[in-house]
Amino acid sequence: MVPGDDDDWGWDDEPPEAPTPRAARSADASADGARGDADPPAEDARAPRSSEGRDEDAEDEPAAAPPAASRVPPPGRHRASLLALLAALLVLGTAVALLVDGGDERPAHHAPERFLARQTAAAGRDAAAHLGELAALRRFARNGRPIYCGGARKPMVALTLDDGPWPLSGRFIALLAREHVPVTVFRIGRNVPGREEYVRVERNLGWASGSHTQTHPQLARLSTRDQEDEILAGQRASTRALGRPPMLFRPPYESHDGRTDRILRRHGLVQVLWNVDTQDALGVSASTIAERAIKGLHPGSIILMHEVQENTLKALPRIIRAMRQRGLEPVTVPRMLAEDPPTAEQLRKGFDGCPVDLTPGKAAS
Repeated sequence: MVPGDDDDWGWDDEPPEAPTPRAARSADASADGARGDADPPAEDARAPRSSEGRDEDAEDEPAAAPPAASRVPPPGRHRASLLALLAALLVLGTAVALLVDGGDERPAHHAPERFLARQTAAAGRDAAAHLGELAALRRFARNGRPIYCGGARKPMVALTLDDGPWPLSGRFIALLAREHVPVTVFRIGRNVPGREEYVRVERNLGWASGSHTQTHPQLARLSTRDQEDEILAGQRASTRALGRPPMLFRPPYESHDGRTDRILRRHGLVQVLWNVDTQDALGVSASTIAERAIKGLHPGSIILMHEVQENTLKALPRIIRAMRQRGLEPVTVPRMLAEDPPTAEQLRKGFDGCPVDLTPGKAAS
């Protein structure tokens, strides 16, 4: 149970359903090297020598055929079998080498067991963390209140990027992957076709995914039906690329009303806003973006930025350095909600429930 929990959350203690396992990566097997690239068979060592130097008495003597039981397969078939055996031994040797821990002075025959034990333990921790995040998202989806920040009890900050995927996405991915910084992305549905690979790479890096509608309208100005159409169309676009529906949603321009909130709750979506707006969508300088983000670097902060701004990309290294100098850990929104969630009182207060509120007016995007 989350600190500050009370009856109006509508939470229950039933265990979450197990998430659909991720599709396993499959390695391409190539047997062509063993079949098609083999050298032509060498000349048989038993082939008759030239007529020079032969024993004339044996010249007309017919060669004796070998017994049927001792005949060997044709040279080509024998060589292919040998290459296949060597390839199998090579694969086996590589696998054994990967299992052996070269830095451990204990007997090598224990290394495979230690390696497998470590991998099993890591997989167990990852699965437990994923289940915890999924359970947290389901609780907040049932509660239906927008999320503005975390609980601020742990040194965690969530960086978020809106409006992608975009041609700049590859550069954002390269920078953040190199720095080992996970983020939460909120995608516009119409931007996904043709850029699905960016979506999949971000998923594989462990980034969290959210929807940002299909065409980026101000939802509060639309009819209830049009609101729902926009929300669900954006969901479908992300689902096709991700292989699973995102459970996070962010309304463009911060535009939502009671109808929006009810639609999101009905479809099991968690509405994520922010307590720090860098205003990068207004085209401000990289220095200004960095200064605003750094000013908002406090435990529990959710920081709004955009995946389509060149200056945001330029500001990120400075923001990341400042975060680490302050001992703050960059996390995804689902992890923050699982490990340091806002209390029920914080949710009721909205922006005012956050330790710091740096939102100079409505969001520009």
